[in-house]
Amino acid sequence: MTTIEFERKLIKFTQLLKKEKMYLIKGHAEKLEELVAQKEEFVPLFSSYTGEISEKSRTLIKQIQQQQEENLLLTQQAISYQETLMDAVKSTMKQSNNQTYAKPTTASNGQAPTTLVDTEF
Repeated sequence: MTTIEFERKLIKFTQLLKKEKMYLIKGHAEKLEELVAQKEEFVPLFSSYTGEISEKSRTLIKQIQQQQEENLLLTQQAISYQETLMDAVKSTMKQSNNQTYAKPTTASNGQAPTTLVDTEF
């Protein structure tokens, strides 16, 4: 692989990372799976490259590293948000009386039930 071909692969990889960032921000988790498969195709190309690394390649590699770090932070933020949301739902489920559609007179202490999920099927 020539230096120019290597730079083209780096540019394509950078574009994939930008697309990944967009999917992470917009919460399109279903599209990320396909994108990860595309990213995996680049790993052998990059690890097997033995040619000269030009200044443009170095710049692209730095951009890739920065974008990867940013995407990692976005991924961690999304996971943290999901964990917080699940903890809130679990807490609500524990505190509720599990009677989402109970008669108003049967609610404890005159409070409306706070269950978010119907636990009976």
